[in-house]
Amino acid sequence: MRTERNKDGTWNVWMSRDEYHELPRSASSFQREIAIRLMGDCGLRVAETLDVAPEHVTRTKDGRHHQLEVVSGKDTTGEYEGGKYRETWLPRDVEVLLARYEQENDLAPGDPFIDVKKRQVQNWVGDAADVAAEETGDDDYRKVSTHDLRRCWANHLLVEENVSPRIVMALGGWSSYDAIEPYLAAPTEENIIESMSQVSL
Repeated sequence: MRTERNKDGTWNVWMSRDEYHELPRSASSFQREIAIRLMGDCGLRVAETLDVAPEHVTRTKDGRHHQLEVVSGKDTTGEYEGGKYRETWLPRDVEVLLARYEQENDLAPGDPFIDVKKRQVQNWVGDAADVAAEETGDDDYRKVSTHDLRRCWANHLLVEENVSPRIVMALGGWSSYDAIEPYLAAPTEENIIESMSQVSL
């Protein structure tokens, strides 16, 4: 795990996928796990998690995958009243998690999965991070914020999976390359070894 201290005293935390997975595992409830997974596996901002309802889960055109409609995404251009609409990729295991929660809690199509305030979701991430720190012995978890989950998601796609920046921009709701440039952190040692071992010099 790599950390960077900002001028305002906050931290940026860069996690591997294995390090990230400790957080949903450390969540103390089904709903808390869903909130963490929506940010860390779907790239949602913390405020966007509050609007997700069963009606926003749809199938892709091929009928084999799922996507998540983000109906009130952040709009930095000021062009869209009520936020900017986008669709993001919904991993199969997260879709199953949402469907199970919907069924067990008898949610209507428009009922939100996360029915608390933004600050509460931030506290949930802090609680899970504290548990992960205790279980792993890595105190850097205590520096993790909700935005680090989105950062981890974007960095994984861009650096580890080599997904096109334009695709990541569309999925994450960024309007310019400059906006995602900070998520292009230095590749991990594993990524360098894998890439360079296939190169003939």
